[in-house]
Amino acid sequence: MKISRLEISNFVGISEFKIDLGKLNILTGRVGSGKTSIIEAIEKGFSNKSQRVEVIRHGEDDATIFIKTDDGLEIDRKLRSNKADYLKVRKAGQAVPSTENFLKQFLKGDLFKPLEFCAKSPTEQAKIILNLLEIPWSMDDIANWFGEIPTDIDYDDQHILQVLGQIVKHYFSQREVVNREIGVIKAQVTGYKNELPKNYDGEEWRSKNVAEYYQAVSDAELLNKQRENAMNLIEGLEGRKARIMAEAETEKQTKRNEMNQTRHEIEEYRQETVHKIETLKRAIAQKDQTMEQSDNALNLELERKLLQIRDEYNLKKDRARQEIQAGVKDLEQQVVNYEKTIYGNDLELTSLQGVEENALRSICEKANERIKTEDARLESSRRLLDETAGVNVEPLKQAAAEVAHMQSFLRDYDLMTSLIREKLAPREELAKVLTARIDKGREMPRSLLKTAALPIPGLSVDGEGKIRIGKTLIDGLSEGEQLQLAFRVAKAQAGELKLICLDGWNKINPTERAWIEKEISEDDFQYVVVSTEDGDLAMNVSEGTVKEDVECSN
Repeated sequence: MKISRLEISNFVGISEFKIDLGKLNILTGRVGSGKTSIIEAIEKGFSNKSQRVEVIRHGEDDATIFIKTDDGLEIDRKLRSNKADYLKVRKAGQAVPSTENFLKQFLKGDLFKPLEFCAKSPTEQAKIILNLLEIPWSMDDIANWFGEIPTDIDYDDQHILQVLGQIVKHYFSQREVVNREIGVIKAQVTGYKNELPKNYDGEEWRSKNVAEYYQAVSDAELLNKQRENAMNLIEGLEGRKARIMAEAETEKQTKRNEMNQTRHEIEEYRQETVHKIETLKRAIAQKDQTMEQSDNALNLELERKLLQIRDEYNLKKDRARQEIQAGVKDLEQQVVNYEKTIYGNDLELTSLQGVEENALRSICEKANERIKTEDARLESSRRLLDETAGVNVEPLKQAAAEVAHMQSFLRDYDLMTSLIREKLAPREELAKVLTARIDKGREMPRSLLKTAALPIPGLSVDGEGKIRIGKTLIDGLSEGEQLQLAFRVAKAQAGELKLICLDGWNKINPTERAWIEKEISEDDFQYVVVSTEDGDLAMNVSEGTVKEDVECSN
């Protein structure tokens, strides 16, 4: 398909333009004469895309673009400032929809301009070329390939090889971060490991019960102490028996002395009591004598005064006798009491002999019991020495100290193992996953490229999406090679509308012009060539050579 008729009015810099187009259409004119506006009008007619904000000529209400092709397709587009744009698509003998989607089928990509392609960056060029490689894919494919849909990836308007390149970089960047973290964690693990004894097995030392080790030390020390006590007991038995007997003799002598002292005290008390009795008896005798003397005296007085005071005498006599008799009775009662005391003392002295004998017997029995106890302890000590052996406690102490020392490292060991388990291992696993995804992302382009037809002779795309012409990357091509590549890409990108626009013909050197003219003469594409020159806008239309000049009004 080629454009046969183009009509433009009030579009950008064009007031009115009508022309029948041929194979080669050369636009000339000064800067600002409207040359580029014509190319933009063609682009707007087919794609409704515009590189400008305002496309309606200043001061006008609407603009029109009419395009007719050599197969009878007509595109009538009106651009209006006060209401919706208008689009009508017609084709002789056919019913066609007036839709943008219908028009897009005539263009694989944008209306292509090879000279603009040369001015693009290698990245932009690569994007255009890769879009020529028809490799179908979907987001489901991404999820199946990588087990997820990576974020921060531009999936829109990107070729799958570019998407895969971004994904590889994405995972590579993630892996670099993870590897740095792994390096830091490994350094921390090494730090903990360096603090541990060589070949330290924390779980082995954790399983040991340090209390049991110290209990073994305590038991051994107790056994040794018991054996030592037993030997000391055996060695000192005779001395202890002699000491027991000596202590018993001492205790017996003390008891004898105590009894003798008691006897002495009782005897003294008895003698004192006897003396008191004799004193009392003498007092009684004296009382009797006094009473007799009193009687004699009173009798004499009675005789002298008998007549006068008999009655008074008798009264006094009776009272005196009563008083003396009362005193005698009291003294006699004291004598009885003292005699009872003496009798009790005699009984006590008699019983002391038995008490002394019992006390001395008890002392002997206790001494014998103590000797029996010593004999039993001797037998127990001999049995202990026969049934047990002395224990070397030092190795047990060293073993217990070693367990305690080794268990003091468990905190660092647990921190190290926790670091490995909770941080290092997950990151190493993540690094493996990321490496597998990177390898997958690098392998996928090779697999996909096997199914894609390369549209340009000499073109190759590696697994990283880098494009070469022959063996040269596209950013290393010369200007001439760049231009040739641009034409190959333009032709490969063309859809049913086989149109190439060259804006800047006057900037191309003679050698490259000659190559382009040869290319034009040998292909079946239609060309619109723009050259900035003095004068008004004009177009030369030919089938390969200049045939006529048509001036256009602006």
